[in-house]
Amino acid sequence: MREVDALRHLVADGAPLAGVFRLGVAQTVADVAMLKALHALRAAHPELQARVSTGWGSPLLQKVEEGELDAAMVLLPANRVLSEALSGKVLGELKLAVVAQKASLKKRPHTLAECQSYGWVLNPDGCGFRAGLQQALAAQGHALRPNLETLGTELQLGLVADGIGLGLVPLPLLRTSAHAAQLEIVNVIDFKPHIAVWMVRSRALGKFESALAVLAQSVGQCFKAAQLPRAA
Repeated sequence: MREVDALRHLVADGAPLAGVFRLGVAQTVADVAMLKALHALRAAHPELQARVSTGWGSPLLQKVEEGELDAAMVLLPANRVLSEALSGKVLGELKLAVVAQKASLKKRPHTLAECQSYGWVLNPDGCGFRAGLQQALAAQGHALRPNLETLGTELQLGLVADGIGLGLVPLPLLRTSAHAAQLEIVNVIDFKPHIAVWMVRSRALGKFESALAVLAQSVGQCFKAAQLPRAA
């Protein structure tokens, strides 16, 4: 039915883009960029309804592949190879930071192994950030030690500020956190995590090409701006 709708749109010369555009978004992408992106989409296509759902990257990709979503904005390694049914584009890079309660660690470089004794405040299993940390620890012969598992970057930062453990969070969200003054970045010399922001779509997207282009441009601009250093 969506293919038929696309054909109808093509023959309706000059008709405004309408219908329901189904978009999956990783929570961090939503936190950093989706408000501005949705504003831009409404301005460009006021008659289009965007139906947005959040989730982990891998399940969102599966939903795009199975036709439950038209596209997804997710966080994946820059060298990720997508299935043949999907088309993707890297929109930007997201740097992550290991954070600790202010003055709880000595101001010197630390190794990932040294961080183990403090434990971690992390997203539940399924999060790409957590998986990357777990893989880095496993490569050194260590098991992940989560002190507390919870969703929500701001909540995690509050718990880290209370001394519950170390956190692994996107740098842009750390900068804007209400807890930033009670936190400090840990210089972990053997763990420099970053991840790419991807726009992934079905190869048979049809009439929603222009809508996705608006979203991709806005999200890319937001993440580019988020990487710029802030004035003191």
